[in-house]
Amino acid sequence: MSDICDFEWSNNRYRHNLTISELKLGFNRNEPTDRSRALIALKELIGASRDYALKDKSCFQDDEFLFRFLYARKFNVNEAFQLIINYHAYRQRNAAILQRLSVLDETIQIALRDGFPGVLPNRDRRGRKVLVFFTANWDYASYSLVTVYRAMLLTIEKLLEDKQNQANGFIAIVDWTNFTFRQSSNLNPKVLKLMIEGLQDCFPVRFKAIHFIGQPWYVEAALAVIRPFLKEKTRDRIKLHGSNLSTLHDCVARDILPTELGGEGPTFNPLNWYHELLESSQTVTKPAPSYCLSQTQIYTKTPAQFVPSVGVGKGADLSPAPSRSPSPPSSLSSTNGAEFLKAATKAAAVKIGVLTAKANDPATNTLLGVTTGAGGCEL
Repeated sequence: MSDICDFEWSNNRYRHNLTISELKLGFNRNEPTDRSRALIALKELIGASRDYALKDKSCFQDDEFLFRFLYARKFNVNEAFQLIINYHAYRQRNAAILQRLSVLDETIQIALRDGFPGVLPNRDRRGRKVLVFFTANWDYASYSLVTVYRAMLLTIEKLLEDKQNQANGFIAIVDWTNFTFRQSSNLNPKVLKLMIEGLQDCFPVRFKAIHFIGQPWYVEAALAVIRPFLKEKTRDRIKLHGSNLSTLHDCVARDILPTELGGEGPTFNPLNWYHELLESSQTVTKPAPSYCLSQTQIYTKTPAQFVPSVGVGKGADLSPAPSRSPSPPSSLSSTNGAEFLKAATKAAAVKIGVLTAKANDPATNTLLGVTTGAGGCEL
C-alpha cells in the first residue's frame, strides 16, 4: 500500500501530497509551508468526516479557528482533527451550560469582577499568558462553580484570538489562602469532572503548568478525588507549593507577579481584565460564528438603563436591563460604548468603596459624575 495520501482541495484546483508519517508525526509549526500543508490536511479530514459531531461544517473555511486546534496539538493533524470532533461533541452534550456565553451575562460579570479568572498583563519567560485565581474571593452564594467555568471559557476564547497564546499556551496560579471548608463544600464533583473533560480533551487550550499555593488539607483531598480523571501529563503539570512561595518564584519570575503572590508587580486588580473584555465586546463588527463559544452582544441601551444602586454587593445586577423582545445585535457608536464603560467603571468604584469613602468630597463626586444630597449620593 502506498505511503502517499492525495488531498484534493477547492474543486480539484489544488492538489497536495502528504505522507502518512506527516499525518502521524505532525508538521513543523515554525515553517510557513508546513503550517499551510497541515491546514489543508485538516480541512480535508473535516470535509470527508461523517462523524455526527461534525454535521455542521461551518468552521471548514475559518482558517484562524482551525489553527487553534493545530497549535493545541503541535500540528499533529490527526490529533487536531480528533480535538475538533471532541470540541463539537462536548458543546452538543453541554449546550445548556455553554449557550449565550457573553461578557454581558450578569453572573459572568460578577465572577470576572471577583477575579475568576484574572489575567496578568505580562507573560512569563517562555511567553505564556498567566491566569490567576484567588479562591478566597469566591462568593458561592452569588454565583456557582459553573459560572466560574463559563467566565473562564469566555476568557480563554478571547485570549486564543492571539496566535502567540495558541502557540505558547498558558499557566495558571491558584491561591488557596483563606479558602474555607464551607467554600470547598461547594466544589461540585460533577462540575469539576466536566471542567477537567473540557479543558483537558475538548478545547484548543494548552495549560503548561498549574501552580497551587496555600492549599489546605481539604483541597488536597479534593485533588486526590479528581486525580484519576487527569491524564498523566496533566498530573505532572500540577505543582503543589503550599506556603513556600520561593518554589513558585523558581517557576514564575517575581517581576511579573502581583504583590499578593510575593511578586514585584502592582497589587492585583481583577477589574483590569473585566474592563478589557467589556471594551473588546463593543469593537466587533459582526456576530460571532455559531461554532465559537462566546456570543456577540452589542450594548445599545441608553445610560439611564444601566444605573446600579449605591452600595451594590456581589449579587447586584450591573448588566444592561434585558429587553422583553430582544433585537438582533447591531453596531455601536463610540459614544454609546464610552458611556457604557463609564457606567461600568462607576459601578465597580461603588463596589470597592471609592464612592462611599469620598461621598462628602465635592471635587471627587463631580469627577465621577455623582450628585450628593442630604441623604447620601446617587449615580
